[in-house]
Amino acid sequence: MFFKINFYTISLLLGSFLGMGCGISLRVYRPFPKETAFEFVKKMDHIQIQVKDENRMKMAIYDGYFSGPEGLPNEYGPLSYLIRKELSMRGNRYPLLLDRGGKIFVDEFQLVSLDRCSKNLTFVRLKARIQIAGGGEEVFSYYDEIDSRVTNCYLTGSILTLVPLIWYVPYNGFRGNREDQLNQLGRNSLSEFFSKMESVSGYSGSSSVEELQEPIPVKPKQTPTKQEPVDPKLKEILESL
Repeated sequence: MFFKINFYTISLLLGSFLGMGCGISLRVYRPFPKETAFEFVKKMDHIQIQVKDENRMKMAIYDGYFSGPEGLPNEYGPLSYLIRKELSMRGNRYPLLLDRGGKIFVDEFQLVSLDRCSKNLTFVRLKARIQIAGGGEEVFSYYDEIDSRVTNCYLTGSILTLVPLIWYVPYNGFRGNREDQLNQLGRNSLSEFFSKMESVSGYSGSSSVEELQEPIPVKPKQTPTKQEPVDPKLKEILESL
């Protein structure tokens, strides 16, 4: 009787958990050191920004195997908004683009987590064209993926039995869950894309890695205020040389 009640409880909790799509929250943005305060997105009519087939409410796709594919909205806004926000916050890093104007066309952006019971493939693909007014067109292409065993099938087995739980929890912590993987790949793609935009826009400042490394102050060597007495034997040896 006790086992039956526990089994029904576990089944109910598992069904509710899977029905909520594992509660994945998409938080894709550009990781940047010493982030400045943000007020509003500036109006830039001389810069054309277009993301092909963009769905403002579905930035990523999560396929949880037990349920149909689910579109995930980004808590920081769609890609077109993130580009405008980047130009508004860090305009000094895009001097030519803001001065002359230009075009930013994102031909493809895919951020997907595919659960296939025995394995999970999370990938990001970003293809774009950047052109400064009066200059040539630059092509940007980026792809990255995480292939792991973080799946709903293994999660189910870990809940129902004890032995897989001992393996699954440390592995999940090492590889990251589906939410971690989607957010990590999304942020990496944005970081690379904006770095490319900076290069095309003629930015020649220090890299983000250099910005993180603050100069270490050199401690001046102090001159002793009081002369230590010289050993008589050592003085005698020195004078005889």
